[in-house]
Amino acid sequence: MKRIYHYIAAVTALFSAPALLATETAEQPAATESTPAVTAYVSKAEFLTGKPMADAQHYIYIYSASWCGPCRMLMPRIVEQYAAMKENKVEVILISCDRGADVAKHYIEHYKAALPGLHVASPAARQLPGATTPQGIPHAVIVDANGKVLYSGHGQGALSWKKICTPEQK
Repeated sequence: MKRIYHYIAAVTALFSAPALLATETAEQPAATESTPAVTAYVSKAEFLTGKPMADAQHYIYIYSASWCGPCRMLMPRIVEQYAAMKENKVEVILISCDRGADVAKHYIEHYKAALPGLHVASPAARQLPGATTPQGIPHAVIVDANGKVLYSGHGQGALSWKKICTPEQK
């Protein structure tokens, strides 16, 4: 019975996430000569946990959830590389697809990393420059500071951040 409940919860959340993301649209901030679009946006957004670094050159949005097995397998690997990412001016923003903001916050804090986190239904998550409506999770989107999408696909792709964000290290 418990497995059935988890399966129903997973399917419901998976199919409701795109609807939640599409319910409200807002104008994304424009880049200025001194401040790129993503940087301008994240400096004003309210996060459940952490705060993104102000001078990031790339952002990785990880769509994930506590009930998702592949997500739970990916997250320790992301956390393990987080310090190296930050050294290379790459910021990770975890976007939780869990049922509510309180569950999302608990999921993000579980990994004991200072990852900035958002709930998928929050205005902040929906309005991130370059954000998407994932068709499944884990899903990763890598954008430059202006919101140009450099990668969008399976969450494992985030582990290739060095090749995407630091081309000289290919």
